[in-house]
Amino acid sequence: MSREPVAIKGIGDALWFSFGPEPWPEALRALESRLAANSSFFAGGRAVLVLGDRILEEADLLSLLALLNRFGLTLTGVLTDHPVTQALVRRLGLPLQSPPAMERLPEAQELPLESAWVIHRTLRAGHYLQVEGHLCVIGDVHPGAEIAATGDIIVWGRLLGTAHAGCQGDDEAAVYALELRPVQLRIGRYIARSPEEHHSPIPEQAMVQNGRIVVEPWRALSRWEQWLGRLLGRP
Repeated sequence: MSREPVAIKGIGDALWFSFGPEPWPEALRALESRLAANSSFFAGGRAVLVLGDRILEEADLLSLLALLNRFGLTLTGVLTDHPVTQALVRRLGLPLQSPPAMERLPEAQELPLESAWVIHRTLRAGHYLQVEGHLCVIGDVHPGAEIAATGDIIVWGRLLGTAHAGCQGDDEAAVYALELRPVQLRIGRYIARSPEEHHSPIPEQAMVQNGRIVVEPWRALSRWEQWLGRLLGRP
């Protein structure tokens, strides 16, 4: 499997950008492409740069800072193992970042974790967001906005736009919303549209059953909540 020159992970309230061993111009081009693909998502975010033992010149680091600034990202830390780069970060007055505290579970309790994105934002017409893993939007998805995820989608608000769960062909994915009235709903290979007269006062979930998308009340112990429980270490 090929490795991305720049890996992006959400840790705490920041996005951590980890750079591989590729030449710096190639890494910057890869980062610019990732940012441009979802510029509305990254705007207003906090960024931590993970540089490993890479040695950077002042011009290299300034180019990276200018790229983050162009897409509305605020630098909150630089994590580097090399003393030369550490000295450069201090000289430029940038914050050095400590490694995140990771609490290791006992061996018998280790479970594979699935990636997930949590977005605190209302998505309006023209917004498009696609993620690898599960997606939780805390806000509304307006008509004309489109969201997609390789896993499940949950909207803690009104889903009125277009949603595609399991967008890489996972027919077992599901969509959950406090108000489920999408213009178009896709799960894996299946497509459905919400009837114009459909309006339920209770939260609903949609999943594929017997070869078609079925909408029903959002069950208290849904598969999504079980997945969240596993992430939090609950039985």
